[in-house]
Amino acid sequence: MNRLRLYSIELLLIVLLMAAVGFFAYLGSGLMQSANSAQEFSGRRAREQAARQLEFGPRITGTESNQRVGDWLAQELVRLNWDVLIEPFTLAEGVEARNVIATRTGPTSGAPVVILGAHYDSRLVSDADGNPANHTLPTPGANSGASGPALLLELARTLDVEATGHTVCLVFFDAESNGGLPGWEPHVGSRYFLERLNDVPRCLNPRLAVIVDLVGNANQQIFIEQTSDPAISTAIWQVAGQEGYGNRFRNEARWAMPSAHTVFQAAGIRAAVVADFDYPHRFTLEDTLDKLNEQSFTAVGRTLEIWLESGAPIGE
Repeated sequence: MNRLRLYSIELLLIVLLMAAVGFFAYLGSGLMQSANSAQEFSGRRAREQAARQLEFGPRITGTESNQRVGDWLAQELVRLNWDVLIEPFTLAEGVEARNVIATRTGPTSGAPVVILGAHYDSRLVSDADGNPANHTLPTPGANSGASGPALLLELARTLDVEATGHTVCLVFFDAESNGGLPGWEPHVGSRYFLERLNDVPRCLNPRLAVIVDLVGNANQQIFIEQTSDPAISTAIWQVAGQEGYGNRFRNEARWAMPSAHTVFQAAGIRAAVVADFDYPHRFTLEDTLDKLNEQSFTAVGRTLEIWLESGAPIGE
């Protein structure tokens, strides 16, 4: 009888153990699914990141707000487990500026490099505003200034760098927005980054670069920029069409707009820009958070994420 009771207890313990194993396996599977689903690019989160930048106020190069948003970008990227480098430089007028560079090494030694860039400074004045009285006031810079960094931050959270087969460099440029204003030159941050690329060995010899700007606005219409590398643009627009974003990524060349991508091209690096240059509120007081739309962020973010994770093909 005692032996039977012992066997019964042992059997009960085995059943309980198997049930526990099954339960924790189920729980672990659920957690894995939650973790995986949490890595999908979220336009809502990207818009929230843009809103957070606007809370700092105008992010004009050399101002305290610009310094604070640069610090915040670096902190967010570190929190997301990217290696971060701050690249300070001084403009001719003695204005202090900084690029913020985040890198994550590819899956193999010597993996090719891809650079994704955006400017985080906002323009000094709203000189494109319809009201001349506003031309001396700083633009809020929601779409032109905050949308690009917001999109890159969300990609920093979700991008599977291993799947890309590349080392990925995310570069947040300062001193890009004030071209054409007295005492300012355009695209200073991107030029400084490339002139001192040897100081960032992980980003050396990039295979290609993609610049994002004006990517969060409602009524989004992104045309192929005429001076961008045709093969890069074609590949990205093809993915957008396959994902159902053809109504946003218009497969038609329009605009020839200088941006950081032209700086990369001048340095012999294949580059393209993804931007809605039809956005009517650029460099105005109306470039505010209410103009941003999470579906627009999703369209661009998911397109770039899928393209990159498929190896960033460009028909080579």
